[in-house]
Amino acid sequence: MSITGHCLIKHDIYFTPYDTKWIPCSSRLCVVGANSHGAGTIAVYGLVDKHLELKQEVETSSAVRCGVVTGQARNFATGDFDGQLQIWDVQRFDIPLVSFKAHDSIINTIDSLNRVDQPQELVTGSRDGCVKVWDIRQPEKAVLTVKSKDNSKDIWAVAYGQLKGHKVIAVGYEDGNIKLFNVDSAQYLWETHVKDGVCSIDFDKEVLRVSTLSGAFIINVDSGKSTEIPFPADTTLWSIRHIPQQPNYFAVAGGDGNLSTYDQKSLTKPINVLNLSKHPIISLDWNKDKKGLFACSSFDQTIKIGMIQNL
Repeated sequence: MSITGHCLIKHDIYFTPYDTKWIPCSSRLCVVGANSHGAGTIAVYGLVDKHLELKQEVETSSAVRCGVVTGQARNFATGDFDGQLQIWDVQRFDIPLVSFKAHDSIINTIDSLNRVDQPQELVTGSRDGCVKVWDIRQPEKAVLTVKSKDNSKDIWAVAYGQLKGHKVIAVGYEDGNIKLFNVDSAQYLWETHVKDGVCSIDFDKEVLRVSTLSGAFIINVDSGKSTEIPFPADTTLWSIRHIPQQPNYFAVAGGDGNLSTYDQKSLTKPINVLNLSKHPIISLDWNKDKKGLFACSSFDQTIKIGMIQNL
């Protein structure tokens, strides 16, 4: 059977969405962004029959740029335009559990390491040129800080993973540089370059998948060797994410409003291209409980829920 893609739900919202994440073990998703008067919005929607229903909403003092589920799905961490890192209980967003100034400028990107046998940790990247790793048990002091030699280098993407039993973070910069750091030993491992600013990094065991302002790449985590993924359109690729249940499949969200799904075994062309919007798709997240179910948000102030079938 051929692989097919469908948009199941289109939901209009009143704010500009910057990031979208499913809350594991539930039919809810969290969307963060900026409203019309410059404040932030965190909204939780529930999947009810064939539509989305607003379950919770909170306004924050500053626009929210990024978010990630952490703490074995109990908490949700956000980074905002003022450099604040906040951690919220996913059952109630009325007041953050933790809130502090983590960076001197906007937090562009955030990721988490959620392992049952290890401390819950976050990594953040900012326009201030710093990458910081945080232990949620003592969150207001970074356990590791990586500073660019040139503090003007904007960090656009981070990803937390493991390599040979060690915790590592991948960092993508506005100039196309990608660096890998060993968190346990606080050592730099390797660096590579991918031509344009790095919009998104996806960590999957032995490979990194990277999307940029003009293309997409697969990078061997051990060596740093990169392979370019042929992409038919000349557009910014805002997000790249593998399907959790079948990691050999991954999708790229583009500035042309398309979601392009690839098979790692055959990268010559996408196995499915689903047009979702006339505007850029800014974020993408796969549901970890239902294979092929995705949520994404776009600059036309909509959330899309869809399904890639017959994988």
